[in-house]
Amino acid sequence: MKLEDKITQVLIEARVVLPGAQALLGFQLAMTLMEGYEPLPASSKDVHLAATAAIALTVVFLMAPAAYHRIVEGGEDTERFHRFAGWMVLSAMAALPLGFAGELWIVVRKQTGSIAAAHGAAALALVFFYGLWFGAMLVLRSRRQETG
Repeated sequence: MKLEDKITQVLIEARVVLPGAQALLGFQLAMTLMEGYEPLPASSKDVHLAATAAIALTVVFLMAPAAYHRIVEGGEDTERFHRFAGWMVLSAMAALPLGFAGELWIVVRKQTGSIAAAHGAAALALVFFYGLWFGAMLVLRSRRQETG
């Protein structure tokens, strides 16, 4: 595949995920203005803050390739830019599940009143996301390399 096509593909990947991450970030920020936020236990507010930070980091990672492409590379398509953009998309994929899991922790704790259930749900979410996005893909890549 040509370098230009690879760069187009990685930028499309970032652009597809970015609006959803931005919307989620907006909802997380708005949540602090809702009536139901104040009565939450301090630990839930701390988890919400950490989850919000993870989603904000996701947005930063997804927007970084555009800035890098314009500022560092002067709009030129280079292999260095392709590597950078790929790492930023992967970094966003690593940060996003932390935000999801944190918010799920809060919801499960509020719904069930159980910190243990919240821990379990958040852990399952992390295993699911990381297992599917990284574990399964690494296995598939390994199998592809084995078959030539």
